[in-house]
Amino acid sequence: GEIIQMESVESAMDVPSRLESDLYGRYRASIEEKWNECDGSLGANNKLQRIGSLVMEPILIGAGGMKFVDPLWQRALIDVARSKRVPVVFDEIASGLYRVGVKSCREILDVDPDIASYAKLLTGGLVPLSVTLATEDVFSTFLGDQKGEALLHGHSYTANPIGCVSALHALDAYHEVLGSNSDQSSLLSSLLFDVDRVRALSRYVLVQQSFALGTVLAVTIAPERDGGATGYAAASRTTPLVRAMRDKGVYARPLGNVIYIMASPLTSREECNRLIDILADTIAKFDETEEVA
Repeated sequence: GEIIQMESVESAMDVPSRLESDLYGRYRASIEEKWNECDGSLGANNKLQRIGSLVMEPILIGAGGMKFVDPLWQRALIDVARSKRVPVVFDEIASGLYRVGVKSCREILDVDPDIASYAKLLTGGLVPLSVTLATEDVFSTFLGDQKGEALLHGHSYTANPIGCVSALHALDAYHEVLGSNSDQSSLLSSLLFDVDRVRALSRYVLVQQSFALGTVLAVTIAPERDGGATGYAAASRTTPLVRAMRDKGVYARPLGNVIYIMASPLTSREECNRLIDILADTIAKFDETEEVA
């Protein structure tokens, strides 16, 4: 497909200035076409299928392999959903609360969701806790005196006091340290991993691509020459790398052929540089073996 080159990460994340571009129009036309194919089509048992909501992981797709998505494409998808009066849900469990350099990805996408969920960094990773936010319209839909009017969902860990206290302390710490750097214009300043070091990783034979944003570094290892497994099963090269890093005191796990490091928003740049240097040194040793092979 066509390769679009951007001047910098910040220019790629500057969605408002890209909305007038030809690329946005092409994204939206493609999404509209696919949406119309799916919405109103016949599914299993010849039942009519309708798109009831749009649920997305904004900017960073976590479980899908630590993939960074062009925010302009996601904005086009949101705009199509809104034109169809379909509610938009942001799953910011992984990407929210400064994970990618901003408090919420809505600051990059420049649009508010109808529902958003947060966890992980909500307590600084100390204990499990999540929170769901909704617009007044969505909230009032499930507000009433009758059980049938409620959204009956919950679990035994709801409002756990230790989790709530941890979340209050974490949010206070984020606000105190990062509060003044919570807009798109400071994305580069919120990047914890040195840009030159990240770029250098991509030059190894074993590395297919490297990318960092905010507190996340993702390095995709090239697949086996004979193809081999794909997805989560494609760990034949990443598993030895991760094991070697453990011998150096760095505990990580691969997502298929992707090795990633997720730091805390409060982690120092010096520590992140130390981690990326260990990763680079480990890849370099395996890279020598690959070149000989």
